[in-house]
Amino acid sequence: MILNHVRLVRELADGMTTEDGYVRVDKGIIREVSGTAYNLKNKNHEKILDCEGKTLLPGLIDLHTHITVLNRVGFECLHSDMELLITAAKQATKYLDMGFTTIRDCESIHRVANEVRHMVQIGLINGPDLITCGRAIMPSEGDENQMMAQHVSFADTTDEVKKAVRQEIAQGADFVKIFASGAAAVDTGIPQQSIMFPEEIETAVATAERKGCYVAAHCHSDEAIRNCILAGVKTIEHATLISEETLELAAEKDAYLIPTLAVMYVSDGPYKDYWEQRLGPMFRHCTQKMAKAYELGLFLGFGTDCSAGDYCYENGMEFRYRKENCGMKDLDILLQCTRNNAVIAGIQDKVGTIKKDLLADMILVGGKPDQDISNLYHRPDLVIKKGKIINRG
Repeated sequence: MILNHVRLVRELADGMTTEDGYVRVDKGIIREVSGTAYNLKNKNHEKILDCEGKTLLPGLIDLHTHITVLNRVGFECLHSDMELLITAAKQATKYLDMGFTTIRDCESIHRVANEVRHMVQIGLINGPDLITCGRAIMPSEGDENQMMAQHVSFADTTDEVKKAVRQEIAQGADFVKIFASGAAAVDTGIPQQSIMFPEEIETAVATAERKGCYVAAHCHSDEAIRNCILAGVKTIEHATLISEETLELAAEKDAYLIPTLAVMYVSDGPYKDYWEQRLGPMFRHCTQKMAKAYELGLFLGFGTDCSAGDYCYENGMEFRYRKENCGMKDLDILLQCTRNNAVIAGIQDKVGTIKKDLLADMILVGGKPDQDISNLYHRPDLVIKKGKIINRG
């Protein structure tokens, strides 16, 4: 297959800039990237798509989402493992519609994301490639919320943390997720509070690294963020209440921050005032500090903590907030959800850019998203997964 007359972004196409090039794909792999249009006289029984006026991008990557849990997806299926699996698989396919060809699932009900990952790998369903952690690990806090217990393993000592990490890896986890601070989306959670001791975090990191894995940490509070950076946690999820001092530590230690601004969007409804009071100050603090992180040149990742198909995904809220509230440039936001995320996840040799010999995970969009990120607020015109056209917008 040849995608002809495509516009390519230099930073995502191995240094090549063109308004009228082509990309050849064969057997799911990018075989050729050219800065000039394909000469139709050379046609050799290959399918040719005319993409004039469109920009070809690598498939987008969301490093913080959940195919269950969010919007209560999956909780209605607790009575049936098969129904849960089907529901999770259907949810996963929605990410492709939005142009996300790789996602990192940051904990799922009954570790179901591990199974959906396998379904995608063997071609049973069309879905994004999944990077999964199974269950998250957190200390018990008073009343162990029964909803949380469906997707979290509770561990209260270093020995219990060590055992929980080993269990998740044994169950097929690609990485390990811990809760180092209280949750914001749970009524009983106190996001300003650090809930894991430094030695517990260090134990999680050491145990994961012995097995060739890394740790991602749910962190709202500044203390939790600092503890995790010092312990060697690879990715700091949310980083909502980070201080400027800790931002400087993150820069010094080359820590990866994965802000998730869209999850703090508050919709209309009977509980709007409650959630605005709870999340509004966190959102304002986080956008200010992420603007500072951007100014400092931190290597930021892209996550949403939202669910494909919901309002925030359908309206590109993460893109909007990064541009409008954090002052980030369009190109840099685009790099965060492609090249940056691939580097952070350690998959830059497979995806994240349009380059010869990488997987043909790509999207075609109207306009020039590197100059106007609003072109990614809605569904792309075309989604290609491993060389196969999955969806036309």
